[in-house]
Amino acid sequence: MQTIRRVLKVSETAAVMCLVIAGLYAALLMLGLLVTLIIYPFEAPLPYALGLTLGCLLSLGKVILLEKALDRSLDAGEEKSAKNYAHFQSILRYLLTIAVLLVVVLFPRVFGLFGVILGVLSLQISAYITGAIVKKMPIG
Repeated sequence: MQTIRRVLKVSETAAVMCLVIAGLYAALLMLGLLVTLIIYPFEAPLPYALGLTLGCLLSLGKVILLEKALDRSLDAGEEKSAKNYAHFQSILRYLLTIAVLLVVVLFPRVFGLFGVILGVLSLQISAYITGAIVKKMPIG
């Protein structure tokens, strides 16, 4: 955990969230490949895996960007400039999501839409799981 915090230069909560996203990636990859290969072949396995990878990388990037935006906006002296900076960063994160979804639409045979959607949703799922984990962690 300390290594992740040092490399990414994020808080302990963000590091836990990144680990949870990585764990969700592994679980969703195995489950998705099982579903695409055996139960319901709605999407080829390789595009699903590439889409899930892209979506999870987007989620990891958004966690890190959010962490950096919160740190910078809290360090800003004036309330108005901090608020403007936070809004600007929020818009940039949305634009990043739109760019990734646009790449998926432009290259449908390379990136599976279902995998990307699951990867993007892993951010929200990891937030709930991280909340439960951090609540149980000792303070300090």
